[in-house]
Amino acid sequence: MSSGAPRRSRWHIEAGPPPAAQAADWLAADRLLNPTSPELGRLLAYEHKAAGHRSAHAAALTVMAVYAGHVTAAALLHWALHDEVLDLSAPNVLVTADGHGITGVRARQPHTLPQVGATVRQLHDVVLDRHLLPFADALHRRTRAGLRQLRGGIAHGCATALCASNADPDLLERRWNLFAENAPGGLAALGRVARVRRAGNGATRLVYLRRTCCLYYTSAEAVRCASCCLTSEEERLKRYAARG
Repeated sequence: MSSGAPRRSRWHIEAGPPPAAQAADWLAADRLLNPTSPELGRLLAYEHKAAGHRSAHAAALTVMAVYAGHVTAAALLHWALHDEVLDLSAPNVLVTADGHGITGVRARQPHTLPQVGATVRQLHDVVLDRHLLPFADALHRRTRAGLRQLRGGIAHGCATALCASNADPDLLERRWNLFAENAPGGLAALGRVARVRRAGNGATRLVYLRRTCCLYYTSAEAVRCASCCLTSEEERLKRYAARG
């Protein structure tokens, strides 16, 4: 893949199989759940090289947070706004990656699942049980990255999928709390959402304050993430509020 591949909105999903000429660029998400697969090695290698990580487990932690914040983001937001669940389980998803980040998400068979009972349970099944949690397990087995830290990346990515939206913050906060409550993997204990008022436009936005570290400060960039738990919550909230 070319290093200049454009990045789409975190909620953008392409539909159906890719054109034959581009097929080699797409990674089957269910193959990423296999800790020994070449596809998982390829994804980790992109991140390791792009960010200059010093260890495989630090690269895995970054991959987890970035992946969770983009690949299943559309399912989180669509459920939050429409109370429907998109099938973004791993067997139905293809992804492209190039360096530090996910450049594309594709659903093999784009459709919403029939509503049976509470859709939050369906969302847990599709996004967590059948995708992000086994992906975290695969990264743990491949790199020995801490499972709690990897699941912290899941929580961060899932929360970011909602916090990045311009939708009503009251609605988004309610939906996040509903999603996090009783979520498998103990996600509720790994961080919390908070409200900030942006200095530039006065708009109220949700932000996520994580309680686990992704070790990105150990990369060649040597910077802390905006949500880094090594920075006090007070300072994080000030920095978020100062953004335009």
